[in-house]
Amino acid sequence: MSDMARGRDQAAGLRRLFAPAQPRWLPVVLATDEPGAGSWVAALARQFAGQGSRTLIVDAARAQVASAFGLRARYDLVHAFDGDCAPREACIPAAADIRILPAARALGHGRRGADAIARFEAGVRALAGAADWVLLVLPARQARIAALFRGRPAPADVLVALGAGADSERLAIEAIRSLSVVDIDAFRLLFQATGVDGAGSLLSRLAASGARELRARVSAVGNVHDAAAIQRLVRELRCRGPRADGAPAGTAAAVETVF
Repeated sequence: MSDMARGRDQAAGLRRLFAPAQPRWLPVVLATDEPGAGSWVAALARQFAGQGSRTLIVDAARAQVASAFGLRARYDLVHAFDGDCAPREACIPAAADIRILPAARALGHGRRGADAIARFEAGVRALAGAADWVLLVLPARQARIAALFRGRPAPADVLVALGAGADSERLAIEAIRSLSVVDIDAFRLLFQATGVDGAGSLLSRLAASGARELRARVSAVGNVHDAAAIQRLVRELRCRGPRADGAPAGTAAAVETVF
């Protein structure tokens, strides 16, 4: 190896060593339009914060998470893009270690297709830098956006919340399919309004479909209101390893301190 190549390798190693740690991302895909998602997403965030993690909730699904904390969103990510507020003002302090970023409008604001998604990713990453965990709440029809925020070295699990009825099952299958083609293959189901018998039957169908058609692993967490199940889930996720090192290539370098 030449001295020049060796120097480049050393410089790259130093950049990796001193690059800021990145948060861990947990996509939460809502495969239901039933009300009430904001309440259990808020409870999920409280579990992360209660176990010592600074937690940012990115509400890109109009789940009304701020309302679940008794708060009103004055600004959102679009206001930050348009200069109507400082970027950090778009994040609502909900508790000592919880911030909420309303971001649903940003997925289609003023731009189309890839440009809107790239802008959304850059804005979210810039505001997420100080967090330990980011709960990325997405509507099922836009679940594939979660692939932009995958953890490294292994893809993060994806939570999929289901309601009652065939429409919710169809949305869940479509979301799992859209993410399985980009090498995300671990999905955990949360049941928002399904009885125990119905949840078991739905899990069986989705697990079989995932294994047969999508090469995906599908398992159940439980009901969204089962505090013990949510606590176990959060403990397991947090114990898997430290935050990822370094920002992925091509992401925004500027980070707003929101905690």
